[in-house]
Amino acid sequence: MLKTSFTIVSTRRSPAAFPAATLFLALSLGCGGGSSPSTPAPTPAPTPTTPTPPTTPTPPDPEPAQPDTATYTFEQPETLIGPRAVTPLPEGVALHGELALILHSPDWMPFEEGRPDRPASDGLKTLAETGAVEAFLAEAEAEGAEVPARSLGQLLGLFLSPDPSIEVTLEKPCFSYAQQISPSTDWFVGWSSVCALDADGNWRDTVTAEMIAFDAGTADGDAFVEKRPGDDTEPRRPISRLDLGPHLGTDAFPAVFQRITANRKTE
Repeated sequence: MLKTSFTIVSTRRSPAAFPAATLFLALSLGCGGGSSPSTPAPTPAPTPTTPTPPTTPTPPDPEPAQPDTATYTFEQPETLIGPRAVTPLPEGVALHGELALILHSPDWMPFEEGRPDRPASDGLKTLAETGAVEAFLAEAEAEGAEVPARSLGQLLGLFLSPDPSIEVTLEKPCFSYAQQISPSTDWFVGWSSVCALDADGNWRDTVTAEMIAFDAGTADGDAFVEKRPGDDTEPRRPISRLDLGPHLGTDAFPAVFQRITANRKTE
């Protein structure tokens, strides 16, 4: 119950006391008077907060997919040893007219240097000893390889054309090459599995292959002579690099016959 307190003020008092009495009456009316405690106003419920969702990082833009094919244009080969070098091959010695330029997958190599567990195949043995390439190419084609050139005429047609280029695919981005040094018991020049794709699967801007002089390790005999009956080496030795100066190998470029460079077309 609201209690009201009144204070009677004598009119004989000083007029200045009247405002104080009036103030007392007002305070009594406002506070409820007496000794009853006041009821505190209820505390408002806290406003619920909406949790901030976690920020999802923006994924980086994906790398553009590599084109399925790439075209490489050959530069003029840099001859280091051989017929056009300062020290040519001996008279009557040249590269055989048959050769093998192949394109293949990175999962296969036609030959490997210095591997006792992987000597020359039968096809490479025939190529290195006689110059004939059919057996070697048959082995490559059995592995899914393609053959852009198998003779000197086809190779020159490729290099001397108005557009000396070759197209490779993601499935077959690797080049390999083999050609007999003629005459010889088992020597050849070439390279194995030079690939246009880098380790991340991107097309290289430039591909460089060194045509190296190798001993196939399949026969013994004198230098620059044809293989004779009974010259076979059993078991076959690892394929090794020739260093037979001054004709095959120099101090600066041991066993490197030519260096070939191809640049990717970007149009």
